[in-house]
Amino acid sequence: MTNDPVDAVLTGFLNHLENGGSEPSLDHLTPEDRAEAEDLIEIIRSGRGIDAYRSRPSLNTLLAGTEFEEWLSPPETIGLSIDAIRTDVISALGADAEPIADGAAANEGIRSDVVIVCRGVRLCVQFRDDISTPRTLAQVNPRAAAGPIYGRFPGRAGVILVIGNAELSSVPISPHDIDDYVGAPDGQLHPPRIRRAVLPLVDTLRSYIDEVAPDLSMGADYVSPDSIDVPDIICAAAIGAIGAIVAEGKKSRTEAKKDIWTEFDDGTELVTTITTEIWNRDLSPESLRERLDAALPAA
Repeated sequence: MTNDPVDAVLTGFLNHLENGGSEPSLDHLTPEDRAEAEDLIEIIRSGRGIDAYRSRPSLNTLLAGTEFEEWLSPPETIGLSIDAIRTDVISALGADAEPIADGAAANEGIRSDVVIVCRGVRLCVQFRDDISTPRTLAQVNPRAAAGPIYGRFPGRAGVILVIGNAELSSVPISPHDIDDYVGAPDGQLHPPRIRRAVLPLVDTLRSYIDEVAPDLSMGADYVSPDSIDVPDIICAAAIGAIGAIVAEGKKSRTEAKKDIWTEFDDGTELVTTITTEIWNRDLSPESLRERLDAALPAA
């Protein structure tokens, strides 16, 4: 028989649950013992009805209805091949960027499945059948994945890792991404990591090719310099600049400044002529100095 008053209360409470007796009173307990007994009784109430021999629920059951529900669903994947990515490659880079098998890498035993030539640069595509989720793709060691390719083929401009999910999730690795880097703000040297976002293959190819080989060709909005009326532009700029000087001169409280700055109002033609001659390269530095010296007395 126990002399602990809390144990006695718990024994009485268990008897109440199992045999239907009355609940034990807590009035005779000290405040500390009463608090302990109430906590233990609550634990007993909470655990009542739990089958200790029942098998534990699966993670799918526990995560059902939560934001993590899709994490445990087996990903739907497709077999990665040139045919599987061709539509996305052409959609992103145009019909001239036809993907071809990377025979050179295959001969060297290097993991690069496809070569794409676009805007004069070569991009490699590495099929990652060993990866099934974008999250895992973002954790790949870029040096291990792309280092052998750049080591053997230093002229290649990018390695695109792609997995076989519905979006063909992918991430590019540039030649600089395989090197250690200095972190900010700690200033320490860190091993390489994936630093770009994992995106569908179409978006990855478009953004990366614009990064490494931007299109500098003239578009439909291109305007030839010959069609621009440079003298008119110079005249308008001179009128605006001289007008601002004259306006400031009129507001000046200094008489000398007010007199001199307002006289610039007559200099629009001179400034326009000199600037136009400079634009046309018809005025040497010596001639410019002579023109300005001649104009100064008149100013």
